[in-house]
Order: sequence, then structure tokens, then C-alpha cells
Amino acid sequence: MASVMRGAQALRPLVASGMSASRRTATTGATPAVLRFMTARLASSASASSSSAAATATPTWDVRMLYDGECPLCMKEVNFLKGRDSGKGKIDFVDIASPSYTAQDNYGVSYETAMRKIHAIKSDGTIIVGVEVFRLLYEAVGLGFVYAAIKIEPIGRAAEALYNVWAKYRMETTGRENIEIVLSKRRATDSAMCSDASAACELPAAGSAASKESVASK
Repeated sequence: MASVMRGAQALRPLVASGMSASRRTATTGATPAVLRFMTARLASSASASSSSAAATATPTWDVRMLYDGECPLCMKEVNFLKGRDSGKGKIDFVDIASPSYTAQDNYGVSYETAMRKIHAIKSDGTIIVGVEVFRLLYEAVGLGFVYAAIKIEPIGRAAEALYNVWAKYRMETTGRENIEIVLSKRRATDSAMCSDASAACELPAAGSAASKESVASK
């Protein structure tokens, strides 16, 4: 009997801890998906100071590519460029679909802004948008001739117009939900995460643009 009592006493702290955890989960009302998102974002926030220090240092890469890791067609391009860049480090690949992605770490380019059109960031902080991004990326891996023609007008304008059509309909073309639905879901997840962990909160204004943004001349 005494051994049973001692066992019950030993289990009491564990039971109390479990009940406390359950109450916290019930209070926040967070879903498993939101909790995973929060974990990733909190991990990103925990390294914010080191990221800020790294941002002030001279980048070792020539261009940072902001890509949508959930876009199957986009990933074919990304994987090709990664293969060409292997061992060189000319391109810094950043997945905007990652829960840890923040505008703060990427010169002010928000998830929504990067989802609407492809963005790249040069090592000096200049932000490039649209078809010019591809020219920079291909130049970085020694294939600049592929997009060299877009420097010539009216070829450059025509290529940009064609890309704009692709950017507008790329979600449906690749079998995904409309971009407004995807952005709405991301905002909802961000909002839920912010409600539970305000220190890791980042809700940029819809359609916000980076201060250094420019479409480089062809």
C-alpha cells in the first residue's frame, strides 16, 4: 500500500504538468498547423540579432533569388540554377513559402509582394523585379547569353509583357488555388500566430513595396 501511495505522489507533478499544458492549448485555440508555423517563425525571431549582424556585413553572394517553393514549375528552374551554382555560391536561394520567411530579413520584400512577381536582390541591396531577374540569375551561373536579348528594345518590353501575363495566371496554370486565396490563407495564419506570439508578429501592409525596388533598365 505504501509503495502505491509513493507511486501516486511521484505521478502527481506529471499529471499537473499535463493538465497545465492542456489548459494553455485550449486557451490559445491554436491548430497544429498554426503551432508549426509559430515554431518556425519563433525560431526565426530567435536568430534575428545574428541575421541583422549578417545583413550589415558584405554578402558573399552576387544575387539573392526569392522563389516560391510551392510552385512546381518554378522549382524546376530553381533546381537547374542550384545545379549550375553548386560550389560557387553566386546565388543565395530564399524560399518565400517557408514559414520562417520575413520581409525584415529580405530588404523589406514581403511574402505578398514576392508572390505576385519574381524578385531578386543584388549584393548592394538593389531590388530587381520581373524578367530582369532571370537575366541576372543566368549571368551569375555563366549563362548570360540566354537572356542577353532582353537588353535590346523592343525585345525587353515584349519579354516583360509576356512575363507579366505568366505572373498573373501562374497559380492556375500550375494547378494551384488563385493567388488571392493563397495570400488570404497566409494572412490568416500570420494573424493567428501574431495573436499567440506577438513578439514574432509580422503583418506587412497588403501590396507593400520595398524602398529600393527597381526594374533595371535592359
